[in-house]
Amino acid sequence: MKCSVISIDLAKNIFQVCALDESRQILSNNKVRRSNLLNELRQFEPTLVVMEACYSANPWGRRIEQIGHTVKCVPAFAVKPFLVGNKNDANDALAIAEASFRPKTRFIDIKPVEQQDIQSLQRIRELLVRQRTSTINQLRGLLAEYGEVCSTKPGALLKAVPMILEDASNELSYVARRFIQQLFDQIQEMRIRIDETDNYLQGLIADRSDYALLMGIPGVGPHVAATILASVNDIHSFKNGRQFAAWIGLTPSQHASGEMNRMGKITKRGNQSLRRMLVLGARAVLNWCHKHDDNVSKWLQKIKAKMHSCKCVTAFANKLARIIWAVLAKQTPFDAKLACSA
Repeated sequence: MKCSVISIDLAKNIFQVCALDESRQILSNNKVRRSNLLNELRQFEPTLVVMEACYSANPWGRRIEQIGHTVKCVPAFAVKPFLVGNKNDANDALAIAEASFRPKTRFIDIKPVEQQDIQSLQRIRELLVRQRTSTINQLRGLLAEYGEVCSTKPGALLKAVPMILEDASNELSYVARRFIQQLFDQIQEMRIRIDETDNYLQGLIADRSDYALLMGIPGVGPHVAATILASVNDIHSFKNGRQFAAWIGLTPSQHASGEMNRMGKITKRGNQSLRRMLVLGARAVLNWCHKHDDNVSKWLQKIKAKMHSCKCVTAFANKLARIIWAVLAKQTPFDAKLACSA
């Protein structure tokens, strides 16, 4: 069967498959069981298959591409305005198809397995860091309940815990010493797991050519580079550096009507982890810019004298996104003489 586009509303067991012809008329809109999805798609000639971006879109996208179709994912926020009528699978599948026809819809590419591995390791590391921070805060609070007030710095706290446990003159009971030792061991175990995850992640990306180019950019370290490689499939899908920065959510929001045009805070759209990493990298460069005399440092010193440091960090994060796009799109190492040359 020949059609123009096939939209799929993904689910756990029952999927909704909607096929439209070239005039956007519905050819079919039926429920398909999970085990029969690929067989159902084989009945159609190779065409565009669109799905809503969700947790199972990547594995299904790779399987569908293997049978000859072209697969693209539509962001969930772009589908919602096209939902007409009640909320059901048939209307959802039709809304996905309608959203894919819009000229300004930005599709999400299907991630290969290697890229998903990098992203998964990053998510695991973020979870371990949050758990470690939570456990450290709980340990500090429990010690304070027994009169042992420790430093807020994690390293100083972990250094002080063994001495507190060995001190027989404090108010810690046998029960308290036992659960404090357990929390201390748990923190040490999580530190080891974080280091192992970092080493494994480093081994996955160290040999990639894009990684070497990214590491030459100021403010881009191993974690920032890994986040970029895990988030961006093809840098050429962005027309220019500003479009890349807007995709991350680092460009100002706009409110315009008639002759009024106001620019507000950054939009904070897109990948939250990537935006956070770029902001942290920008802050690290800003803290040491007064000790360097390259073009980037001079530009930072200039804007630092005019505005608040938080605005400077956001401005440099925006510029950092544009530099990253230029380096990856042109496959050329970062040149400090060209950066901020104006």
